[in-house]
Amino acid sequence: MRLTGRNVEAFQNPWELVRLLDIIEEPRTILEVGVMHGGTLQYWVEIASHVVVIDDQMRNADLWEAWADESATMLDLLHGDSRDPNVIAKAEELGTYEFVFIDADHSYDAVHADWLNYSPLGHIVALHDILPRPGYGVSEVWAMIKQGPRKWVEICHNETLPGNEGPCGIGVVWM
Repeated sequence: MRLTGRNVEAFQNPWELVRLLDIIEEPRTILEVGVMHGGTLQYWVEIASHVVVIDDQMRNADLWEAWADESATMLDLLHGDSRDPNVIAKAEELGTYEFVFIDADHSYDAVHADWLNYSPLGHIVALHDILPRPGYGVSEVWAMIKQGPRKWVEICHNETLPGNEGPCGIGVVWM
C-alpha cells in the first residue's frame, strides 16, 4: 500500500508504516490507542469501515471526523485516559477489532496496561516504538510479549525521523 495520506505527519517511520499497512491489509475494524495529531488515523479511515480512537487530548477531532465522512468510515472518538475503566468498557462495547494499534503514553506502566486492556480485543495488535529508547517502556513490554506463544514480527528501519530522536520500530502480534 502506498502512503497517500492527508498531509498530517505520522510519527512512524514511513518505511515501517508501509510494511505495517502491507501486513494488516484492509481490516474492517480498527482500534487506535493514542492518536496524537492523527498521522496514522488518516490511513485507518481510508482502509476500514469502522475506526475507534482513544486519546486524552483529541487535538484534531473535527479534522478526523471530516476524514471519516470523506471516506464513509464510522468513527468513534473516546476522549479520555486509555487506563480509565469507562474508556476501556466503551472500547469493549464497540466490539472486537481486526487490528489494534497501541501508541499512547510510552511509559512502561501505561504500555503494559494498554497491552493488557486492549490486546484481547484484537486479532492483530501492533505496538509503536518497540526499540529501546530512554524514558520509554515499550521495549520492555515488547520483550515480554515476544516470550509468549504468539506469532510476532518486528518492523524496524534504521532511519531516525526529524524531531523524533531515537529509533522507532513496530511490533506486530497475531492473537
